[in-house]
Parts: sequence; structure tokens; C-alpha cells
Amino acid sequence: MKTIIDEIAEHCKVYKGTGVSDEVIASAEQRLGLTFPSQYKDYLKECGILSFASHEITGLGISGYLNVVEATEAERKLGGTFPEDCVLIENIGVDGILVIMDAEGCVFSYQNGRKNAVAKSFFDYVKGLIR
Repeated sequence: MKTIIDEIAEHCKVYKGTGVSDEVIASAEQRLGLTFPSQYKDYLKECGILSFASHEITGLGISGYLNVVEATEAERKLGGTFPEDCVLIENIGVDGILVIMDAEGCVFSYQNGRKNAVAKSFFDYVKGLIR
């Protein structure tokens, strides 16, 4: 079965990390006080993190700005408006636009305290980046 990583690799060079264990995922969820959607957990187990084209998708198995826990906690501290029920999955790096995801897996752009729906699932969001 073709994975999302396989699909991306058909279009561009992909850098992925090393997948992480269920225990690492559970620890991250506990630290953030929320549960990751199943698609995101699958991604974390397979890749850890992902970078392709100009996109860097947060994950686990790395320290710094690509670590979903560290990145989400940093955003929560900045202005106090970052939604507590969401995680940061990508920092666009332009005009303060972030891409966030809630526990249901819905993906939003987030800027100046406003959420706008982008995709119904994590995989739909990532697939949309290669089109």
C-alpha cells in the first residue's frame, strides 16, 4: 500500500526522520494535555518529522522548532491566544501564519487569533501541499 510519504516522494525530494514509539507519542500528548488524531500518530510512528519542498511538518524524535511539543508550547507562551486544543504542525514563516490541527484532525491556518479551515484531516493537508 502506498503511503503518504511515497506520494510526496513521487513529486519532490523528501527528508523524514525516524519514527517514534507509542510511548514517546503518549508522553508528548500528556505534556501537551491533548490527544493526537490517529493519522498524526501514524505519521509520527512512520516518520517522526517530515520536510519536503518548502514545507517542514512538526513531529517527534528531534529537538527544536520541528518538535511538535516544543513548537506548540512556544506558541502557547507567546500571546496566550494559541488554542489549547490544537498543536502546531507547520509554521509557514510568512506574516505570522501558522498551520494548526485540533484533536479531531481538522487542520486550520491560524493568524492573529483567527482560525480558518484548511483541510478535514492531517493527510488531506499534507497531500494538498504536493498538488
